Amino acid sequence: MDIVDHHSYGQTGLALRLAEFFTDMYVRKSYMILQQLQGPDHVVILGDLMDGGREWDDIQWLDELRRFQTLFRNRDPRNRRVHIMAGNHDIGIGNTVVNAALARFRLHVGATNQLLDVAGHRLVLLDTLTLESDSAHVNASSRALVERLRAEREPRAPRVLFSHVPLRRPPHTDCGPLRQSLEPVPDRRGYQFRDQLQANTTAYVLDAIMPQVVFSGDDHDTCTVAHTLSNGRSAVEHTIGAFGWASGVPIASYALLALQADPLELALQHCFLPYQLGIYKCYAVAFVCSLLVAAACCRRRSEDCCGAEPGLIAALPPRKPQAAGPHCIKRVALVMRDVAAVAVPTYIACILYFYIV
Repeated sequence: MDIVDHHSYGQTGLALRLAEFFTDMYVRKSYMILQQLQGPDHVVILGDLMDGGREWDDIQWLDELRRFQTLFRNRDPRNRRVHIMAGNHDIGIGNTVVNAALARFRLHVGATNQLLDVAGHRLVLLDTLTLESDSAHVNASSRALVERLRAEREPRAPRVLFSHVPLRRPPHTDCGPLRQSLEPVPDRRGYQFRDQLQANTTAYVLDAIMPQVVFSGDDHDTCTVAHTLSNGRSAVEHTIGAFGWASGVPIASYALLALQADPLELALQHCFLPYQLGIYKCYAVAFVCSLLVAAACCRRRSEDCCGAEPGLIAALPPRKPQAAGPHCIKRVALVMRDVAAVAVPTYIACILYFYIV
């Protein structure tokens, strides 16, 4: 997820404010329209609410949480439930989990481990970040959930597993045609991050939970890979792309999961949001084209460069050619002013609409 902040790209001042403004506007309107068009009963956010969450003090973190809640406002709280998982940007991972950040997340956002029964399926929102910690105090809740599910010899319903970090897979495993990057999910480790869960954690979780399907996040890009379970069955893992357009992949995305109880069915659709950088590029091309058209009209040297009738232009006496100068530049500026007089208020009105509604 990662709403943009100072930790994202190191911006400060006006550059940071502009980045936050345009990325926030995109996320806000996309999530609003998603709710209107799709009308989901449940929304699962796979973690990384904010980029620098684990680094901040309580005052900074609460300010950013309010910003996040404004962007992802539930517009139908009576009929729609939103479930938010923790990401490594929120609390850390493994032995580097920040205890204060973990406690703060649980207090203000909610439990990091959840079980949901939806349409004959059991959704397992597992905090694999703390599960990888060697501290019994940190991993207690996650390990208890896994052992509880293992103890159910005959699961009451098919299980759908959600993990912030993707599960371990063999090196160079292909991610399928929907991935935007040419590279598979990497296997790197660094300060407070891990691209994939450890092999023993992956085996432990899959063996205990025996999921029908797995969903993960963190990678910011789409990836589909199959895991073989201990009973010989296969479980497909879908890594869901980031919802924002400034997360390192060109096109933001989300997934739509449909569950049915009778008969038991599960259907998945990967959905992609508008290519925001492409839209801005179109704006730039349109601006340059407008300048060229205005300059071409000016060079016709008519009294009404773009609006005079052909017969009127033909009736005018010939004029001595003159070099383009300040007068022509002024006329181009007037034309662009007229265009801006319509375009700019319209654009501002659209922005205000998405911030007010």
